[in-house]
Amino acid sequence: MKLGVCVPYRNREEHMNKFVPHIHKFLNDRGIEHAIYLGHQCDDKLFNRGLMKNVAAKAAFDDGCDYIVWHDIDMVPEDDSCDYSFPTDAPQHIAVRISQSDYMLKYEEYFGGAVLFSREQVEKTNGYSNDYWDWGMEDDDLFWRCQLEGYTDKKYIDEPKIENVAKYNGIDSVTQLLPSSQLRGCLNENHTISILVKAEQQIEKAPIYLIGDNERIFVEYPIFRKPGFDWGISFNNSRAYTSMMWDSKKNHIYQWMKRYEGEWTWVTMSVDVKNKKMHLYLNGNESDARNGTGTQSPIDYENDLKRYGAEPFYIGHTPSWENGNPNKWFKGFVSKIKMWNKCLTQEEIIDSLNKDSNNKHFILNLNFNKVIKDNSYLMHKTFSKNVEFVEQEIKIPSTSLPHRRDGKFLCLPHQTEGLISVGGIDKWAKGETTAANERRYILQMQQGEINYKNDGMSNLKEKYQYLNKENILGIDNAFLINVKCK
Repeated sequence: MKLGVCVPYRNREEHMNKFVPHIHKFLNDRGIEHAIYLGHQCDDKLFNRGLMKNVAAKAAFDDGCDYIVWHDIDMVPEDDSCDYSFPTDAPQHIAVRISQSDYMLKYEEYFGGAVLFSREQVEKTNGYSNDYWDWGMEDDDLFWRCQLEGYTDKKYIDEPKIENVAKYNGIDSVTQLLPSSQLRGCLNENHTISILVKAEQQIEKAPIYLIGDNERIFVEYPIFRKPGFDWGISFNNSRAYTSMMWDSKKNHIYQWMKRYEGEWTWVTMSVDVKNKKMHLYLNGNESDARNGTGTQSPIDYENDLKRYGAEPFYIGHTPSWENGNPNKWFKGFVSKIKMWNKCLTQEEIIDSLNKDSNNKHFILNLNFNKVIKDNSYLMHKTFSKNVEFVEQEIKIPSTSLPHRRDGKFLCLPHQTEGLISVGGIDKWAKGETTAANERRYILQMQQGEINYKNDGMSNLKEKYQYLNKENILGIDNAFLINVKCK
């Protein structure tokens, strides 16, 4: 098996002089037959990393390589954990532990640095998009193509089943829940709430929250709330589930976890008043900031929690906002809501997700699957308006991740081109060009508006002008593929 090392390149001679000899020796020492191809953009247009990676891949396959690794020029393998062998069943992300991020992932879906693809896998995904210019999102786009082709590590936490669920339209659907004395008194004591929910975006009210959008607004759509300094669970237009509480001094206590819309999800908030901690879980997994997917759970708070009166709980709505405010209504589906007057452990939460609890701390079991069967939800003194009860297939996916090999990589020094903080606000270092890439990826690619089968290796010849191929650094199997973008 022959490996093609495919690298996007322009104006990085110092990195090239370090990377090419290093990767050549590293692969030789491990007996891996290989050749190195640098897709070299020889014009004054904005750099197009995805296009140059495709150019390098075409050269590799034309030269008889059986598989490729798309590789950044500023990232070099450190030890034998960096496995460049053939990716048999799915593309493999190998730049997992990188020095730039203290030898951890940059973020959970990170698919950059070094990724292995077979020829067949390149053909199915169509390689990189040719239409991301300057910096950002081409790696994310490639990961999304892998997801669409079934090449990601996606598992389901339970067997799919058809159930009746409550559908909230984001306009006027609401369920009121009159609290029992146990429910009324638990919010300033130990408590746990778990909700099985599938949230939808509401683009007509507020665009998906983008870092590069200077006019962005932030919206919290209410799933389950107690109003008046709202307590409860929400989904927001930053594509995250959130939990919120207030203390007796009106301090806001808040956590979030990233999750795509349109996916059934168990969201759990668990509160420990003795140790003054709030926990947040997604499908039984506690939120972890180290992978860029949420706040670090648990978080600490200082004061006693706010006490609430006899006001109803609300599902799909909060009366705390005026009419017309996008924060007022939730759009999506709710299947189950469970509450305990106890701070459940992670093990207890996982055990409770797909079965009812019989312990003495179990104080609410709202199951909309029983609406048509026996109307048992009425026992909870609920009143629904404009809520539709429909059948849905409930499949609860874990977070989709790349298939990975645990490689350790050294990042060569380079200027940060990604996310930076300016005055405490996250910005793209490259400004509007990255913001345009962000809009293309999130608002078009992820929303299915781009046919990726027509954007990549399949239309590559339309996108560049071939100049020549030249040997570099005195290494027989290392080449610059010199091209201009059209």
